[in-house]
Amino acid sequence: MDHIVELSIRLKRIFIAILIAAGVLSFIPVDFRYYIPLISYFPNAVISYVLPKTVTWHGKTFVVHIAQYNPFAGFNLLIKSALLLGLLGASPVIAHEIYAYVEPALYPNEKRRIKTLAIAAIGLFLFGVAIAFFIVLPFAFRIMIITSAAVVGSNTLIAFSDVEQLFSTIILIALATGVAFETPLIVYLLVSFNVISEKWFTGENKKFIFFISMILGAAISPDPSGIGMLVIGLGMFAAIMVAAKLGARHKRRTDNGLPPPEEVVSPPTPIIGETQAPAEDSLDKTK
Repeated sequence: MDHIVELSIRLKRIFIAILIAAGVLSFIPVDFRYYIPLISYFPNAVISYVLPKTVTWHGKTFVVHIAQYNPFAGFNLLIKSALLLGLLGASPVIAHEIYAYVEPALYPNEKRRIKTLAIAAIGLFLFGVAIAFFIVLPFAFRIMIITSAAVVGSNTLIAFSDVEQLFSTIILIALATGVAFETPLIVYLLVSFNVISEKWFTGENKKFIFFISMILGAAISPDPSGIGMLVIGLGMFAAIMVAAKLGARHKRRTDNGLPPPEEVVSPPTPIIGETQAPAEDSLDKTK
């Protein structure tokens, strides 16, 4: 019962932290001359980076426009931007509250491992989001708009996509790619705890993992040319192979009685001027 009460208290703290972060970050001015708050600048910056303003096809330049069908799209964008900013700003508080909740049940060596794995999980997630946002999405939208330009064949191209739907699609694909890149961490844990053998990632199974990685990349990427699928799939496949090697190395060290690299404890350094008690065998000799 105490655990449920503690969990509810920590969830309330997380909720309050998200609200405070959303309220503070949303109204930070980006431009002091005309006071452009971050809450309105954020979706515009995301869409402007991913979506090209013009594309060229067979010597013709097509201007890309975004249509807005929903009269409440602007308000919905502000709500989504505030929520994302709140989650980003409160992420340290969220991580602290989760760790503080599970810390009493952990041994000292498990605490060190949790911290190391948490850093790896955050790094993999940000790596996946960066790949989607800076590589996959700009290329995918350019290819799709060029494909539409080839069909329309006019001097001006209007991308018939609601601005709210476009922003939601960008965020969902970026988050999905980040979550997908957590797969190597799961593989590392499964191999290190001997749930799956390292040999499972060799031979014919290696081809199967490559195929699944390509399917996952194709499901996440909207790119019809297949380039986005290759970027996500190859990156994930390489990360899974490396994770399997590292997990097998961790298991071998454990089987040999050696602590993992993150659990190696250095001997204490003697303090200068500190007197140490003589050894027992030396006392026996003096008697």
